[in-house]
Amino acid sequence: MTILTWMYGVLGLVIGSFLNVCIDRIPLDQSISNPPSRCPHCEKRIASYDLIPVISYLVLGGRCRNCKEKIPFRVFFVELLTGLVFTLVWSRFGQSWQTLVVSIYCSLLIVIAFIDLEHRKVLNLLVFPAIWIALIMVPVLHFENFWSYLAAGVAGFAVLFLISVIRPGAMGMGDVKLIVFLGLITGFPDIILLLFLAFVLGGLIAGFLLLLKKINRKDSIAFGPFLALAGFIVLLYGDQILAWWTRMASG
Repeated sequence: MTILTWMYGVLGLVIGSFLNVCIDRIPLDQSISNPPSRCPHCEKRIASYDLIPVISYLVLGGRCRNCKEKIPFRVFFVELLTGLVFTLVWSRFGQSWQTLVVSIYCSLLIVIAFIDLEHRKVLNLLVFPAIWIALIMVPVLHFENFWSYLAAGVAGFAVLFLISVIRPGAMGMGDVKLIVFLGLITGFPDIILLLFLAFVLGGLIAGFLLLLKKINRKDSIAFGPFLALAGFIVLLYGDQILAWWTRMASG
């Protein structure tokens, strides 16, 4: 990897630290800029040298320097994940406007996914602005295929909305809104691959949790994180996967 790829990955670590603030505060209707970061247990302000992404968590052993309470592992994981995603985005798209836009999309998906995982909500406050951003960027990045991206948003909405009507409770309306955003940023036929991957990943994880007796058959699990994960995969590698799929199907 080039030095620019590494630098962009480090930027991702820093962005990941900010995304953690968003995940913590947005569901509680708190400002993401004020007050400065504090320990949720002892409420002592966190020193700047304890805010170094990933490194601070490892140095502190995952605990607050002041009160020694555990820092959620999610803090470390989101920072590392965002750094990895930014590295992959730069490796895929290089120095381009698409890198910037896809990085913004991925950052939004990380926040949406982890809030859904922790609160079982896909917040309108996030998903509606995400849809508007996608609508603005579609003609900028994909002018020649403008209608296929709009069609993907409509198709994704139709599939999940139909599921929510046929099986009430099986699909939340937050997921239905989220798929509109994902359709607008992946296009057609990539949205088909995205839905396939999301359902397969969701089914595999649900089956695994059932085997471990972490959930029972009546429990529901958040689907937003699987949509987001499938979105990452398709945004970065959808074209290659579809090309491979086509070759396999044609023999």
